[in-house]
Amino acid sequence: MRFFVTVGNTRFDSLFKTLDVIAKKSQHEFIGQIADGSYTPKNFETFTFSQDISRYIADADAVISHAGAGSVFRLLENHKKLIVVFNTDRVDEHQKDLASFVESELFALTCWDLSTLENLIKQLSVFTPKPYIKDDFHETAHIIDYLFD
Repeated sequence: MRFFVTVGNTRFDSLFKTLDVIAKKSQHEFIGQIADGSYTPKNFETFTFSQDISRYIADADAVISHAGAGSVFRLLENHKKLIVVFNTDRVDEHQKDLASFVESELFALTCWDLSTLENLIKQLSVFTPKPYIKDDFHETAHIIDYLFD
């Protein structure tokens, strides 16, 4: 299985350290977007940023992502098998709510502790996520009219 790993624009060195160990003994292929992280894995290719992240998403069989809203919803809209990892390297815990949401709705597997990541990667091959359906917001014009009338 080919995995794309993304952390958006947020450092998440502990995720990449964990995946480096997993990749060394795994048959899976990984490629990671490490943002401004200070740890560079030795057992798989990484890059900091890409103007064409869609290419990496399309080429992957599955994605491992931090629980950032922009990343998660984009991946759900692309119907990728997904493991969402709550970023414990962050001081704030704003990703916790989104991670809980995708877990409770069965949109993705959720990793709360990096020691369970290898097992979640194994589970992903038999996991069937609930299809995510984007609910477009059509009230923008009404809000603008209300604010500026």
